[in-house]
Amino acid sequence: MPNKIWTRITDRRKAPRDWWYPEPKKDDRHADVVKLLHESHSKAINKTMLSILAVGLYCLLAVISASDKSLIVSSSSIQTPLVGTSISFVAFLRVAPILLVILTVYLHILYGEWLRLENKRMELNIPLAKTGEPTIESLPTIFSITDRRLPRFVTTFIFYWFVPLILCIIANKTFALKELILQMFYFASVVTLSLLFLQINRCPKEQWRWRNTPRWFLCALLVAFMGYFPSHADKFRRPLNLQREDLHDAWLQGLDFTGADMSNANLKGANLRMAQLSGVSLIGANLQGTNLRGASLKNAQLNEANFQGANFGGADLTNADLFSANLREVKEMEPYRIKTAENWNRAFYSSEFIVIFKLSPTHNEDLEQIGNYSGGGKIAYIFQPGDKGYVDGERHGLIAAEADLPGGDKYTWEAAKKACDDLSEHDCSDWRLPSKEELNQLYLNRSAVGGFSVNYYWSSTEGSANYAWYQNFYDGSQYYFYIKSLNLCVRAVRAF
Repeated sequence: MPNKIWTRITDRRKAPRDWWYPEPKKDDRHADVVKLLHESHSKAINKTMLSILAVGLYCLLAVISASDKSLIVSSSSIQTPLVGTSISFVAFLRVAPILLVILTVYLHILYGEWLRLENKRMELNIPLAKTGEPTIESLPTIFSITDRRLPRFVTTFIFYWFVPLILCIIANKTFALKELILQMFYFASVVTLSLLFLQINRCPKEQWRWRNTPRWFLCALLVAFMGYFPSHADKFRRPLNLQREDLHDAWLQGLDFTGADMSNANLKGANLRMAQLSGVSLIGANLQGTNLRGASLKNAQLNEANFQGANFGGADLTNADLFSANLREVKEMEPYRIKTAENWNRAFYSSEFIVIFKLSPTHNEDLEQIGNYSGGGKIAYIFQPGDKGYVDGERHGLIAAEADLPGGDKYTWEAAKKACDDLSEHDCSDWRLPSKEELNQLYLNRSAVGGFSVNYYWSSTEGSANYAWYQNFYDGSQYYFYIKSLNLCVRAVRAF
C-alpha cells in the first residue's frame, strides 16, 4: 500500500506532480473555440484582478485608519468587503485575509488556463500566418502587453506581491494581540511561499536561472524564518498604542496590555480586573472608578494618573511609578503593596492613608505647590518626615533655579560649586550646588520644574578626593565615579 501511494504521488502525469511538471497535452479545440475561450478568460481575469485590488485597498485603508482601540473593544465593528455584513474589527482581521486568498486562488486558476489557451492560440497562428489567413489576435489586456516594462511590472506585482503585502500589513496590526501573532504570521508566510513557487514554476526556461535564483533564495530565507519565529514570537509583539483613547466603562478584564502606551487615556469605570498591565504607560490617564483588582501593574508608568475611587485590591504595583498619582478614596488598597512602588510617597492620598504612611499632614497640599514660582525660582521639593531639614508643623523645602547655569555642560565640579555660590538670582544669594539626594528630587520633579536637558548634572556630594556624584537626567541613574575635572551641566538650588 505505501509503495502504491508513493508511486502515485511521484507520477508526473498525475496530480499533484503534474501541477509542477505539466505535460504538453494534445489540444484539438477549434480556432473559434480557442478565440471565444481566450476572450472570456481574459475578461474574467481582469474582473478578478480588479476585485483583488478593490478588496486589498479596502483592507489596507481599514487597517491603517483603525486605532488600536478597535482591537480590544468589542463594540468596534466594520463592514466586510463584497458581502457588506458588519462584524467586529478583530473578526475582520481574520476574515479579510481568507477572502483575499480565495480571490487569489481563483485568479491563478483562471490565469493557468489562460496561459494554455495563449499557447494554443500561438500554435494555431503559425499555419494561418503561412497561408496568409487572418490570425487569432490576443485581446488588448494588460496581460498581453508583454513588450512594455511598466504593464508587465504592474501585472507581476498584482499577481504575486500585492496580496502578501496586504497580509503583512494586517499581520502587523494583529501583532498587538498575543493570541493572533503565530496565526497571522504563518498564514501570510504560507501564502507568500505559495506565490513564490508559482512564479518559479511559470518562469520561461530560457530565463530560469537568472530570474529564479533570487526567488529560491527568498524561499529558503522565508522557510528559515518560519522555523525561527515560534520561539521568538514575543520579540515581534507590537505594544498597543492607546494614547488619549476614550475607553470609559470598557470591559477589558484579563487582557494583556504589556508595554502599551495608555497616556492620557480615559479609562473611567473600565473593568481591568486581572489585566496584565506590566510596563504600561498610564501617564495622565483617567482611571477614576476603574476595577483593577488583581491587575499586574509591574513597572507601569502611573505618573499623574487619576485612580480616585478605583479598586486596587490585590493589584501588583512592584516598581510602578506613582509620582503625582491621585490615590484618594481608592478601594481595598493594601499599604504594603503601595510601598513596593517607586515614588509612592509622591502620590496623593486620603487623610487615612497619610496617617498610615506617616506623611506630613499637609502632604497633598505640598505636592500641589511643586512647580510654583517662589523665592527666585520654582519649588522643586517639600521636605517630608525623615528628610534633613524637616520641621514638624513647619513648611520647608527646596527651590531650584529656573534654568541651568549658562554654557551648558561646560563646568568642572569646582567651577560648578563656585558658580552656584556666586549666583545672585532675584536678590537671593544663598544658592548652592545640590547634594545627590536633592539632585534626585530635581530629577523626579523635572517636569514640574522644567528647563532640564537630557544630560549629566553635578551634585555637591563627593565620592573621593578626585571624584564626585553626578546624575543622568535621561534615565535618572546616579554615579559617584566621575572625575571632578570633567565638564557637566549645573542647576543651582536654595532652601526655604
